[in-house]
Amino acid sequence: MSFVGSFPHSLDAKKRVFIPSKYREELGNEFYITKKFDPYLSVYTAQDWEEYSARISALPEAEAYHLQEYILGSAQKCTPDSSGRVIIDEKLLKHASINKNVVFVGAGKQIKIWAEELWTERENTRDLENIKNLMIKYGL
Repeated sequence: MSFVGSFPHSLDAKKRVFIPSKYREELGNEFYITKKFDPYLSVYTAQDWEEYSARISALPEAEAYHLQEYILGSAQKCTPDSSGRVIIDEKLLKHASINKNVVFVGAGKQIKIWAEELWTERENTRDLENIKNLMIKYGL
């Protein structure tokens, strides 16, 4: 499975957001949202989350406890309502600077949720030459 495409949506007054219909079926009835180091949120299917979190949990605790707490401790298990909406935890929204408008961005095994203004800025400042060089380097 590979998530592709980008879809704008808005949070409602209750901090609910519609999961794009293109992603809903692939995500299933249960999925996970967590933060990463850049200001966006990562969404994983239950299966991909189990694999990802198992890899993090398997790291030596003495070395990786900050990473484990940061990623696993901020994760949110989500079950969409009958309309396909989920409530995103306030701490996650704050991390990603999300107030109202978001963009869901397919990124392979995960979906990234960006604040619309941050996503627009990222798109406008993207290093296309670097992307081109990576594509050449890896034969893409």
